[in-house]
Amino acid sequence: MIQPPLTKSQISELQKLVTQIAYEGLGPSATPKLLLLLEEFPAGDIIGLLYPALAEDMTYRGICSVLAEAWETIEDESLKRLARLNLAKVHLARANQTSGNISRRAIDNAAATLDSLPAKAQDWELVELKADIAVLRGKNADAIALYKRIPVTSRPQGEIQAKAGAAMRLDGKLDESLATLQAAIKRESGSSADHNRSWHELQQEQGLTFLAKGDVSAAGVCLVSSAKLSKTIVFSPRLDLAIQVARKGNQAAAKTYIVNVVNWNNSVSESVLTKVILR
Repeated sequence: MIQPPLTKSQISELQKLVTQIAYEGLGPSATPKLLLLLEEFPAGDIIGLLYPALAEDMTYRGICSVLAEAWETIEDESLKRLARLNLAKVHLARANQTSGNISRRAIDNAAATLDSLPAKAQDWELVELKADIAVLRGKNADAIALYKRIPVTSRPQGEIQAKAGAAMRLDGKLDESLATLQAAIKRESGSSADHNRSWHELQQEQGLTFLAKGDVSAAGVCLVSSAKLSKTIVFSPRLDLAIQVARKGNQAAAKTYIVNVVNWNNSVSESVLTKVILR
């Protein structure tokens, strides 16, 4: 059984609610509506859409409850597993947006969620999530080894290479990270629109690596390039990179990025993003 995809109107409604929660402070009023909509798609490709709202406590707990209930009630085993994987991804997104004990608890919750799934041979999504956890725990060498195990045929390889590049950057291997990312970007440049998420993530990570090397101008170019995507692709804009680029003096790139993101997702207000990024 295949989970039916969200329609354009449902995606638009999710984006609107997430924007209200993440950027407009309307969590108490918008979260119940979000959860009702989410109940239809607990095993769908939804994490990128939900990501910005997961820093809000009530929203995070509510989404976890919806996905935990799906694990208990869905009869189709493949969808049950997807809902469980989404729960692990929610915990990891929460860990990425928080710090200290809150982040550590989210990492531990993600690990426990994965441990509750029966192991399968060559379950590359499980390998990827375990590598993501290793990065968050500072075990970057372990993460790189896990990412390298995942075959090209398992999913768009650019997404995996972006994560491997991030682990190398965090491990201080900046030149190796750039070489990995730029080789992957070269491969992705001729891909169809279906691979735009890979392009987005590779450019974002290349921008972060350039920032780590002190090249704010090159980081800004990557930031703007990452925002020029097909409107059909679900992804989470990396506002942290935009904020860093703006604060290090490249406000022009950050402004262009804001315009591109708003053109892609008109449920996000340009004035709201400007306030968040250029404050």
